[in-house]
Amino acid sequence: MPRSEPITSQEHALRTVAERARRRAYAPYSGFAVGAALGTTTGEIVPGCNVENASLGLGICAERAALFAALSRGLAPGDCLVIVTPSAVPTPPCGACREALRQLAPRTSIVSIGRQGALRRWRSSELLPRAGEAAVLPTPLPTEIIAHKRDGKALNAEQITRFVGGLVSGEIEDYQATAFMMAVLWRGMSTGEIRDLTAAMVASGTRLSTGEGAPCIDKHSTGGVGDKISLPLLPMALAAGLRVPMISGRGLGHTGGTLDKLETIPGYRTALPIEDLQVLLRAEGGFIAGQTAELAPADRILYALRDVSATVDSVPLIVSSILSKKLAAGLDGLVLDVKFGRGAFMERFDAAEHLARVLVRVGRELGLPTLALLTRMDAPIGRSVGNALEMREALAFLGAGTPPEDLSELVGGLGGLMLALAARAPHMAAGAQRIEQLRRSGAGRLAAQHWIRAQGGDPRVVDDPSLLAVSAQTHLVRAERAGFVERIDARRAGEICLQLGGGRRRIDSVVDGSVGLEFHCHVGSQVARGDPLATLHLSDASSASLPVLDDLVQIGPRAPTRRPRIAALVTPRSTHRDPWRVPIDPILREST
Repeated sequence: MPRSEPITSQEHALRTVAERARRRAYAPYSGFAVGAALGTTTGEIVPGCNVENASLGLGICAERAALFAALSRGLAPGDCLVIVTPSAVPTPPCGACREALRQLAPRTSIVSIGRQGALRRWRSSELLPRAGEAAVLPTPLPTEIIAHKRDGKALNAEQITRFVGGLVSGEIEDYQATAFMMAVLWRGMSTGEIRDLTAAMVASGTRLSTGEGAPCIDKHSTGGVGDKISLPLLPMALAAGLRVPMISGRGLGHTGGTLDKLETIPGYRTALPIEDLQVLLRAEGGFIAGQTAELAPADRILYALRDVSATVDSVPLIVSSILSKKLAAGLDGLVLDVKFGRGAFMERFDAAEHLARVLVRVGRELGLPTLALLTRMDAPIGRSVGNALEMREALAFLGAGTPPEDLSELVGGLGGLMLALAARAPHMAAGAQRIEQLRRSGAGRLAAQHWIRAQGGDPRVVDDPSLLAVSAQTHLVRAERAGFVERIDARRAGEICLQLGGGRRRIDSVVDGSVGLEFHCHVGSQVARGDPLATLHLSDASSASLPVLDDLVQIGPRAPTRRPRIAALVTPRSTHRDPWRVPIDPILREST
């Protein structure tokens, strides 16, 4: 991890030169601009920057550019070389640079500085500790790697990197990938193996170049019913001064997808090339879009096979999938919403806590500060389930009215934790208060208009959500007896929306964004016989055969005890059951 000692005056001078050199870098393929500055024995500082070429081997890294420039002028390398990168964490030199530095500048220390000033130092001998030793290492075959994991043995980084590389190159067939995934599901992986798998998946593609600016903080949910949180959260975070490069997905099964909801906005574009994403990040501060072909391509292959191979619930595969996309997006911090309950992927609290703990730890080990909230998913979030209906509710949240209590809790809590992770608030409660102030002021609504317009959507939907097409063909569900709403079954609500055509059973299914459910009650509501409970918005096809509705809303004689949505905060070392005022800065300092 980055060291905490202060930067020296010499390193500071070199850093200034390296920063200027980085602005001259030519990195159109990776988007990863690097600058370097080499001190020499005469006191002169020689700059260098990376210059890329479509033929990978013809490019040059910033470190070697500075080193070779000094040598060509007859200048001997001094005792320090500083590298500056756009990464959140210090990036070590590549293998070619390490060998060049070992041979040509053996007494020069290497200092790498990340975007936020995190610093790490190496000697050449540390970068290549066994240089000069001859070794012939056999290349492991895919079948050997699969068998190794099948037999319960730990995989090393070379085996994992070899397998992931074979996936992307096409050398490894789908049936071999599914065999590997089943072996991982059956035998599991250590934290170190998951870390190496995630790192290899990130390295299988390029990283988003985030450049300079405010902290890049993202939020990810493990999925639920009525989970529309990202839609109001993005503009609220932008209004609060954060940058948010959000790579999202589509719904599958009973859970909805953020991209499906956004595509109900006329003109909104979710499929964008990486160059456009970088423009949006610089100009608007953020976006919500789908995964591109360049970002973690290995994840795209494995993700498409998880459902058909019955390995969806493998924790190592879940963790590597989530984190590889987030690391490729160049984040400075990540907040996770790990759900548990009837409508969640993980029904039990302890299973969700385990998943959150692994996510937080692996994120930390890969240099990405990560925190997780455990949230209840027994009832649908808010008052709607269905793509256009949820988009309407999300945009209405940004207005001056009073939004559903659970929606406010989740947007405030997750947004507040994002601000705390960016050092903009001491704890989640203070950050949530700031989010609510921005909502009431209308700043979030204005940010939403800019964001939607920038991605090709009609910004008028922010002030007039009725522009989003919702089916006018409806069926009203009424209470058959008086009492209190004891339960609204989230999983059943998601399944009903799926039956209406509002979800997908297969990854290539066509989704009807106009159908869904609107609830006229919430858990704890008192109702009389005949009172409206929910409205179903139907398609022509679904109106001919209504789904069974008896088990959707359960009414009993007594009002249930209200439980908050947010149950706990998971950090690298502990689980906090009262998370709102937990100081975040000491947790982050403990993690480095």
